[in-house]
Amino acid sequence: MKISFSWKRDVDSIYPVCSSITDNNDDKSILSSLLMDDGGLSYDDTIPWVEEGIKRINSVLTIECASFDWDRERWRAEFTIENAQIYSLLDHSYFQILTTQQLKNALVEWKLFLESTPNIENIIEVDL
Repeated sequence: MKISFSWKRDVDSIYPVCSSITDNNDDKSILSSLLMDDGGLSYDDTIPWVEEGIKRINSVLTIECASFDWDRERWRAEFTIENAQIYSLLDHSYFQILTTQQLKNALVEWKLFLESTPNIENIIEVDL
């Protein structure tokens, strides 16, 4: 699975975008939706919550906990040491499964991207 990060500009701001080459049949990426679910906050205000997701995954990967979850406003990830299921909080039948390590990699790379200097010409591709 490969995801890409980029910056987009609208009328009065610049914002981060995540897209995925592995899409569902309806051309929506559930992982991208989870990462971009900001709860109405500015992207830099979401960094602590991304860090919390990484912390929770680490506690599962180091076997401190058997399972954990992490959610935003409309998307949730539930994970065990092996797999993570990402799904819509509005429709639990709309989900994507990936390894927990892939989810951790996505969160780590997304955090690094959010902390970078915005540049609309910069596109980062990450192979999870």
